[in-house]
Amino acid sequence: MELTASRVLAVLDELRVHGGDRTDVEVKRAAGGLPAKIGETLCAFANMPDQGLLILGANEAGAFSLNGVADPAGMAQALVNVSREAVNPSPYVEVRTFDIDGVQIVAALVQPVAPSLKPARFEGRAFLRQADGDFVMGPADLRMVEVAALHHSESVLYDDKPVPGTGPDDLDVELVSQVVSRARRRTRRLRDLADTEIIRQLGAVTASGECTVAGLYALGNYPQGVLPALQVTAAVQLPDDGSRARTQNLQHFEGPVTDLLEECMAWVRQNLTTRQVYGDDGHMRDEPEIPLAAVREAVANALVHRDLGPQTLGTGRSIDIRVTEKALVITSPGGLRGVTLSEIESPVPRRAAVNQRLYQLSTHLRLPDGSRVIEGEGGGVLTMLRRAQDADLRRPTLTDNGVRFTATFWRGSAFSEEEQEHLTRVSGTVKLTHLQKHVLLKAWRGDPWDVDRLRAEFSPLTWEDARSQVKALVQRGLLDADIDADVPFRTPDATAGADQSAEPTPLAERSSNSAPHPAPDASALRRMGKNVPTVHHVLSGGPALHADLQVATGLSYMQVRRALLALIENDLVEVDGGQGHRGTRYRLV
Repeated sequence: MELTASRVLAVLDELRVHGGDRTDVEVKRAAGGLPAKIGETLCAFANMPDQGLLILGANEAGAFSLNGVADPAGMAQALVNVSREAVNPSPYVEVRTFDIDGVQIVAALVQPVAPSLKPARFEGRAFLRQADGDFVMGPADLRMVEVAALHHSESVLYDDKPVPGTGPDDLDVELVSQVVSRARRRTRRLRDLADTEIIRQLGAVTASGECTVAGLYALGNYPQGVLPALQVTAAVQLPDDGSRARTQNLQHFEGPVTDLLEECMAWVRQNLTTRQVYGDDGHMRDEPEIPLAAVREAVANALVHRDLGPQTLGTGRSIDIRVTEKALVITSPGGLRGVTLSEIESPVPRRAAVNQRLYQLSTHLRLPDGSRVIEGEGGGVLTMLRRAQDADLRRPTLTDNGVRFTATFWRGSAFSEEEQEHLTRVSGTVKLTHLQKHVLLKAWRGDPWDVDRLRAEFSPLTWEDARSQVKALVQRGLLDADIDADVPFRTPDATAGADQSAEPTPLAERSSNSAPHPAPDASALRRMGKNVPTVHHVLSGGPALHADLQVATGLSYMQVRRALLALIENDLVEVDGGQGHRGTRYRLV
C-alpha cells in the first residue's frame, strides 16, 4: 500500500461503509495524545503475515470523521519510539503526517517481522489481530505461529498423519471408486495398480492400513466421528436489537469434503436474498445478491486449505459461515502457508497447498452435478474477485492474521445511489465495466489516480487490461486523461479551460466575496447535488468544521466535500480559515 492522503481517505470511506475497523486497519481518535495501548496494536500488526495500517486522528464512533491530533510530529515520533523500545523484535514503521482541509492526522504502515523472529511481544506478551481488536495469543495460536515459521524442509504435513483406530472400512466406497477411476485415467503409472494400492499411493491410507487425516476428510463415511472439528457451522447473525435472539438458521454440517461443500452452498443459497437484474437479452432475472460461483470458491478453499494440525483439530476449531446485515463471512482455521495475499490476488496467482495430500485427493473429487471440488490451478481467488466485480459489488476482503483466514463478501452495491445517478448521466447507454465506473467516479471527484494505482486497487488486473479500459473511456469521450501521465483523471466538462496538471482548488481558496443573496429553496439546493440540502441544513444552525459536518450528516468525507464545493461555487457558503489551518470552519453567507 502506498501511504498517501488519498489512500488514507479511501480506507476511511471503506470503513465507514462497513461500519467498523478491519483486521489490517486500526483507527484511533488520539485526542489526548498517543493511546495507552498503542504498543499492543503495534505488536499485533508485527505478528501479522502482511502490513497493517494505523490511523491516528479519526473518530470511529463519529462515522470515522477526522478530528485531528494536536501535535502530529510529536505523536509520530512517540509512535516510532514505542515500536523501537517496547516491541521486541521491533517492526519497521513508516509514519507520515497529513493535513486534510486544516485537520492534521498521523498514519503509519506497520510491517510484519520476519517469520523466524515471531512472535513479537509487548510487555512480555504476544498479541494477535482478531476482527478489529488486539488479543493476547493463546498456546494454540503461539504454536501455529511457530509452525508457520518453520522452513519447508522442517514443516509438518498434518494431513499426512495417520488417524489411530481407523482403516479402509471407514472410507466411502463410491468416493474411493471415483478417485481411483480418475487417478487411473490421469496417471499412467497408476493404471495397472490395485484399488487399495492407488489409495495408498495417493496418501489416503498408510502402509499399515490406517486412514490419514486427508483420506478420512476427503473420502470418509463420517470423518467427524473421529475428528469432530472437521464440521462446518453456519448461522445468520441477527442484529443486536435488545432481544435475546442472536442467531437463526443455525446448522452444523458433517460428512466428507464433497458433502460439506454441497450442503454449505445449499444453505448459503437459502439465506441470501435475490436481486432483479436485466440480462444482455433484455430479460429480467432473479439472481443471488452475491454470485454463488464466488462463494463456492471461498467455501471450497476453506475446506481444502484449512489447518489440520492438533492446534485446531485438538481444540475444536472448525470452519464458520456467518451471514450478517452487511456481509457473508467465511472463516477457516489457519493462515496461508508458503504464499502471501498479494501473490494469490495477482493476475498470475501462485499456487501453494496448505494440505498437499488433501489437495491432491480433492482434484479427483466431483459433486453430484459433475462439478469439481477444486479446479486445481490456483485460480479460485481470482474467480471470487472477478465475479464480485462483475456484479458491481464491493471488493471481497481477504484477511490472514496468521492463525485464521477470512473471506468477507460485502452485501449491497459498490456504488451509492448518488454515484449510480452520476454514472447514468455521464455514460448514457454505454455499457461500462466495473473498473470504468470507478475511474469515472474518481474523475468526478478529482482523485489523483493513474494506471498503476488502478492496478493496485483492483488486482488482479494486468497493466495492459487497465490501460485498455481507461483508453476506451477516452476514445468514447467520457474521460479526458493522459493515461501515461501521473495526473488526475478528469471528466471532459471539468477540464474546459483548465490546467490539466493542476491539483483541485482547495475549498478555502474558492470562497466567494460576492454579496449575499436570498437562501435558495429546497428544489434549488437539490439540483446542486443530492447531499447539498443536508449539509446546508446543518450549516443553518451555525458554522461547522468539516469533521462536524461528517458526524452530523453521516456522510463520507468526499460526500461532504462535494456538497461544500457546490455551496461555495453558488456563493452560499464562506470559509473561515484555509487549507493547512487547523479549525477551518464553513458557514452560510
